[in-house]
Amino acid sequence: MDTPPEPGLLQQALFYAAMVGAWITGEAGRAALAGAAGGLVRWWMTVGKCRLRDGAVMAAAGSLMSLYFSPVMLALLERWIGEIRGDAAGAAGFASGLAGMSLAKLVLGVIEAHARKLGGRPDA
Repeated sequence: MDTPPEPGLLQQALFYAAMVGAWITGEAGRAALAGAAGGLVRWWMTVGKCRLRDGAVMAAAGSLMSLYFSPVMLALLERWIGEIRGDAAGAAGFASGLAGMSLAKLVLGVIEAHARKLGGRPDA
């Protein structure tokens, strides 16, 4: 009996692309994409210097915020607004990514102000 040949680089890349595609089309992937979009919107709303590095970090952090806090945000949105029709989970994911990045910007602002007060460089 012959063993089948090892999959090549192309087959492995296609396999992993299919796995990522299956994850993105699932509930968790859609929430992560919505949160990343919320993080990017928050990055675009930033006044002053908009570095690409900051945008990537905000998209990743927005994605994580969405995965963990979108159920809480969904409950808050339904309480404040009422019943949401359509993609309520996507709206909650986007809002949690946006709110998470706003909260992170507030915390970083406090840290940078404290660093300036102590005489340090906030960009370090």
